[in-house]
Amino acid sequence: MTLATFTPVQGRSFPRPIQALATLAMVGLLASAVGALPVLSALPPGPEVLLLAGLALAIVVWGYLNILLATTAISSDTLSQGWLWRTSVPLSDISQVKLLRFKPLDGWVAPRLVVRTRGLGNITFHAADPAVLAVIDLLVHGQADPSPGLAPVNAGSRSENTAP
Repeated sequence: MTLATFTPVQGRSFPRPIQALATLAMVGLLASAVGALPVLSALPPGPEVLLLAGLALAIVVWGYLNILLATTAISSDTLSQGWLWRTSVPLSDISQVKLLRFKPLDGWVAPRLVVRTRGLGNITFHAADPAVLAVIDLLVHGQADPSPGLAPVNAGSRSENTAP
């Protein structure tokens, strides 16, 4: 299997335990907000405070939805990630790749692919899906992984290679 012959794949960007942890954090945040409502309702908030609270809420909800809904996709010519708006990098523009991964913690820490592109700088992609990780291994190491979702035995937790 070579980089030019693989089937395009797409999968979730973050592991299920991280998605569950993010959901628990949102439930805790919501519970603390509900608990603070009696105190906050006694204070007359100004428009600046309401604007700030609304912007903070939007950022927190955006981050939560990103963890739940983001996917990473690799086709024969593009690497992309996102859920509402996608970040895409043509494979031909990649000058260097780094796979940051500690295999025993793949279920808890999403492996990261840091790509250096010509003109765009460094872009980080998260990947939690075994099929996507197999293609990332192919991109980074230049060989097919014998067992999809796991890095080759001789690969370390951090690899740095120049893309073809």
